[in-house]
Amino acid sequence: MKISLAMIIKNEEKYIEKCLASVSDLVDEIVIVDTGSTDNTLNILGNYRDIFIYHYQWNNNFAAARNFAIDKCRGDYILVLDADEYITEGSREVLEEIGDNHQIGKLKQENTFEKDGNIFSSSIYISRFFPNYIRYKGAIHEQLVSNLPRVEMKITISHFGYLNKAKNTRNIPLLLKELSNTPNDPYYYYQLGKEYRIVKDFTKSITYLRKSYQLISERDLFYNQVILELLQTGKELVDKDTFSVILENELKLNNVTDFHFYKGLFYLDYCLKHLNEAIHLLPKIEESFTACLEINKGKHIEYLNGTGSFLALYNLGVYHEAIGNMVEAKRNYMKSANLGYEPAKKRLAAI
Repeated sequence: MKISLAMIIKNEEKYIEKCLASVSDLVDEIVIVDTGSTDNTLNILGNYRDIFIYHYQWNNNFAAARNFAIDKCRGDYILVLDADEYITEGSREVLEEIGDNHQIGKLKQENTFEKDGNIFSSSIYISRFFPNYIRYKGAIHEQLVSNLPRVEMKITISHFGYLNKAKNTRNIPLLLKELSNTPNDPYYYYQLGKEYRIVKDFTKSITYLRKSYQLISERDLFYNQVILELLQTGKELVDKDTFSVILENELKLNNVTDFHFYKGLFYLDYCLKHLNEAIHLLPKIEESFTACLEINKGKHIEYLNGTGSFLALYNLGVYHEAIGNMVEAKRNYMKSANLGYEPAKKRLAAI
């Protein structure tokens, strides 16, 4: 089986060499499509003799650019990476097994991002290894069009594209355009809701997320993400409709640490702002963060690193400090700090 790496790039001088080095033993062919680099990227690529480089006039359509790159590949299977990603775990054998079974491979993408001055990481499985005849659709947040089974692979990539990069200005107009073409697509409502949450326009965020929730099916690959986005935006707006989202998904997302974590944050903020009417909800704060820690002991799903450990412990500390139980607050802060969480260390020093 011949494997091709297909990439689209623009101004990636900072990352491109690390990306290419990480796949040298995994692929037979590297096809790179440049969409208008003006930095040193093309000069760097000029040092590689075994790379096929093509130029593409950018037209605000990611699927079209990716499909152009795939068209240039001669491999039986396509591996797709972005230049700001690199493989940290995986083998040729893992890829070949997916090809032998005629499946689509989902690799684990680990993302690094900054929030409130702290660096966080999250992970998600994304479909990036597939037969050459499959193509993408969607101008933004493009998706593979195929009914082939999708299987999680033991391939991990690190992604730094969300670190110190503001892509919302670009993404929102493209998503709105896609939504105008497919007005009942829950995926684009979800992506818009997420983008507006990131830029702190929570009213628009929850409007789009609610529409996605109305249209979505539990079979959709992004169902969990819609619920988690609704909880986060609901927390910011102290939105009462979030209670029904929680109740409807208690069983469906019971093994997802993030669900219980964001649920705990929602209850915490709601109680702080409506204590007189919500005092009966106080026990649910502790229950939620404790559930994170219990679920973390067994088979579970965790998207945001720490929701089953140091982040849950830190917020248990916040809860106990808020109700005046300083012994428990310090104990949980200490456990979180011992796991390396800097805000917990700072809080311990302050109390």
